[in-house]
Amino acid sequence: MAFEIGAAAPAGVSLYTHELGRAVCARVAAGESLRRIGAEAGWPTPQTVWNWAGAHGAFAEALGAAQKAARIAGRLRDRAVEAEREGRRNPKRPGPRCGYHPALGAEICRRLADGESLVAIARDPDMPSAGTVLEWVRRIRDFEDMYVTARLLQADWLADEAREVTLAATPKTVWADRLRFDGIRWLTARLAPRKYSEKIMVVEAMRAPAEAKGGGMTVIVKRYSDITPEEYARAEEGEP
Repeated sequence: MAFEIGAAAPAGVSLYTHELGRAVCARVAAGESLRRIGAEAGWPTPQTVWNWAGAHGAFAEALGAAQKAARIAGRLRDRAVEAEREGRRNPKRPGPRCGYHPALGAEICRRLADGESLVAIARDPDMPSAGTVLEWVRRIRDFEDMYVTARLLQADWLADEAREVTLAATPKTVWADRLRFDGIRWLTARLAPRKYSEKIMVVEAMRAPAEAKGGGMTVIVKRYSDITPEEYARAEEGEP
């Protein structure tokens, strides 16, 4: 059964062909994200592409090479753009504020909340560099507030993405999916630590005997996921 580029695939069918794999890698190498590619009709979703990588070693190598080429090209473009901006900057004006507009700041934050990375956004020729955005965060209070909120919303997006990775895992892709899940979970916890970091509770505290040297206290902690119902109930009641 052939998969025609540009035509929608049958529901539930994710067919791999060498031609489509090469086309995906070419677009990735050109700087397109898997998310943007998968949003187009007839092209595989990011999860489908990762499933292909887990099932086809040659495709996984080609995809990795394409992503590396895109990263290198993106960094070179970023440096060239920043150098050009530095050359045009008026030293009498506060550079990081130059070009800032609330609508532009709102668009950057919207894309962050939708799951895009700042590096990916900065590669858009219509957007400022990542360094400029971070300078805006440091110097412009209103934008800082929007940026912080957008990063918290991005954590919610990533939490859903981690769930999608988990549900789509197969015996053939489980190891690659585990790596992706761990990376997403790590970033989610860093963006919203109060909401998504693994919790640790003190479940028992023992006072050292008076005759013990130093007379200190031994505190026993456990990960939240390892606490038994009985230990949790005692901790809630303030009992040892």
